[in-house]
Parts: sequence; C-alpha cells; structure tokens
Amino acid sequence: MLASVSPAALHAQTARPAEIKVPPVKFNERVLANGLRVIAIRDTTTPNVTVQVWYDVGSKHDPEGRSGFAHLFEHILSRKTQNMPYNMINRLTENVGGVRNASTWFDRTNYYEIVPAQYLETMIWTHAERMARPVVDKEVFETERNVVKEEFRQRVLAPPYGRFRLVKDENSYDTMPNRRSGIGSLEQLDAATLEDARAFHEAYYGPDTATLIVSGNFDSARLDALVDRYFGAIPRRANPIPLAIRATEKPRTSPRTVTAYAPNVPLPLVASTWRIPGSTHPDMPAERIASIT
Repeated sequence: MLASVSPAALHAQTARPAEIKVPPVKFNERVLANGLRVIAIRDTTTPNVTVQVWYDVGSKHDPEGRSGFAHLFEHILSRKTQNMPYNMINRLTENVGGVRNASTWFDRTNYYEIVPAQYLETMIWTHAERMARPVVDKEVFETERNVVKEEFRQRVLAPPYGRFRLVKDENSYDTMPNRRSGIGSLEQLDAATLEDARAFHEAYYGPDTATLIVSGNFDSARLDALVDRYFGAIPRRANPIPLAIRATEKPRTSPRTVTAYAPNVPLPLVASTWRIPGSTHPDMPAERIASIT
C-alpha cells in the first residue's frame, strides 16, 4: 500500500498554531484600615454575583496533636452567628436559587456563595457576621465534629484507596506540616475541645488575614459602601499569631520505600513522590506540566 501527503497537508502539520490571546481580567483592589484586602471584578454580562472570603489559614496551622482542626473550624464558621441561627446561611443562599460551599487547603480556607445579583448585600452581611460574630458553642462544636468524623469515614475509611493520601503525605515529609492530614484523624478529632476552637478563631481569623473577592454584576460605588458598612468596624486580631511557618526538610540521601496495607484494597497501588523546588522557583511551571503528563 502506498500513501502520499500533499505539501499543503505537510504545511498544516508543521505550521505553528495560532497564539491564543486571553484578555486580562480587569479588577479593582483596595485595603481597608483593618487590613481586609478587597478585590472587585465587575462583569455586567451575568445576572449573578460571587462573594468569597479567603483566609490565610489552613491545615499547616493545625495545632500540635490536632490534625484536621482548620478543616473542622471551616465547618464551625459556616453554621451560626449572633444574628444568624443554626444553618441560616444555607437557607439565605438556597432559597434564592444560589449555591455555597467552603474548602480548606494547606495554607488557606475559603468560603463562597453564588447568588442573583440583587442579594449581594445579604451575602456581604453574612461574611461579616461570620468574621466578627461567630457563635462557637457546644451545639455547633459537637455537631460539626461529628460531621467531619463521618466525612473521614466516607472519604478515608470506606473507599478502597482512601488511606493512600494519608500514607503518602506522612512519608513524603519528615518535619513539614504538610505531612499532617488536612482531614485529621478520628482520635485527634475526638481529643479536640471547645476551647481549642475558640482559641483557633482568635488566633487566625480576622480582617487582617482575609481577602474579600466579589465578582459579577454589581455597582462599584455601592459595593464599596457595603464593604465599608459591614466590614469597616471589625477590628484586627487582638493577639495575632504569625501566619508564616519556617520549617525545613533535611536532605534525603537515599530512597525511602513504604508499604502499607488496608483491609478493603482489591489491587496494589504504587506511587512515587519527589521533592521539588518551592512554588516561586522558575522551574515550577514546567514541574506542574510534568506532573499531569
């Protein structure tokens, strides 16, 4: 069988693909006197607004012997304030056709809602309530701890490879806080106390550790007025704890092999991990591409 390729086809195969031009996202940024960073991204093509608050606190700040605590507190802060009864934040969002969620990672925790634009003020108010006037009482603490424990059972114990992430992280680091599980353990969650939760909020949650991001269809002047009204009087943390954690890993001089077993695993799973440069290293973009290819 013979095959031929026309010059035009060869040119099509070797021609450099057209450059994709993405217009920059336009935004306004300001910082309130109390340290709250505000980013506003106006988009009049949508009928909605997204309101997010990102806190510079994550699982790397979990107290010693309290792994999973930042994640537990994410649940606590989503539930009740002095002016919002239990789960009112869910009703305020869902009853207008909106969605909301929250998540915790190593170095941040975020809370967000997407709602029709006319409910912007309500969402701004709810975030200010959670920042300044959360209720951290026995009801909220014990209820949310049980929720997180059930989440651990569903995500870690029940799936065949649910324990894999825990084993991988624990053995990829020796001293870095990244070795601790973000979801914690049943034993350490049981050991947590109501006083721990209150101390965690006092130490890490305040306008000076937060970034408010609003995107969608809104009037810029009105947004500024709402932010000033609801967030402007919230004080900075009274006894701030530094957010930076200066931990280093000793160099590895030989490979490390770890074998772990679980009762509900049908087939072996093999994984390799390598230590790579920090996130600001110029090689990191290439490292990220390599990790997904």
